[in-house]
Amino acid sequence: MQVGAFDGTSGDPVRPLVEKHGLRGVLLEPQREAFDKLCQNYSQFGGRFKLVNAAIGPFDGEKPLYRIRKDAHGPEWLPQLASFDRKTITKHRRSVPDIESLIEVEQVSCITFPSLFQTLGNPRVDFLQIDAEGYDAEILRLFDLQSHMPAIVHFEHKHLSRKEHEAAIRNLINLGYKIAILGENTLAYWKR
Repeated sequence: MQVGAFDGTSGDPVRPLVEKHGLRGVLLEPQREAFDKLCQNYSQFGGRFKLVNAAIGPFDGEKPLYRIRKDAHGPEWLPQLASFDRKTITKHRRSVPDIESLIEVEQVSCITFPSLFQTLGNPRVDFLQIDAEGYDAEILRLFDLQSHMPAIVHFEHKHLSRKEHEAAIRNLINLGYKIAILGENTLAYWKR
């Protein structure tokens, strides 16, 4: 399960695994344009993936998402910036001095994990990948790790506060996961 799949190729750590190992699963992306590209980029895999145009949230409904305008120019990673927290995007002003003028708001659908699992028929999750621009710790809190116990949990921590990151790690360790810090990401793995 990949939460924050964007277009399924840009800066995506999952795509090479999909191609090499024939994985199947669920990919979530709330941004409409990115989701449309995700659908195109994953069409070659047939029915192996369920693609969901929604963000994970604490409730089913809609929420404003701050994102970069599609006509914005800047570093190649710029279009990948989208967050429920505007400050997460404006933190990039060193690399993109005019970033505030490039931000727009998109109302996106949100779904809870229980609703998602009910819709999908309660699938088994072996690998949970999260890249949600500062919302990663919240998604981990919303995911019932104890019930599902994916063998691998991988999430971006660079936008988390030290306190949020440490709490996420502590929770994973308490459940029996081993932790590896890989640059801007955290990898938690568990032997079944």
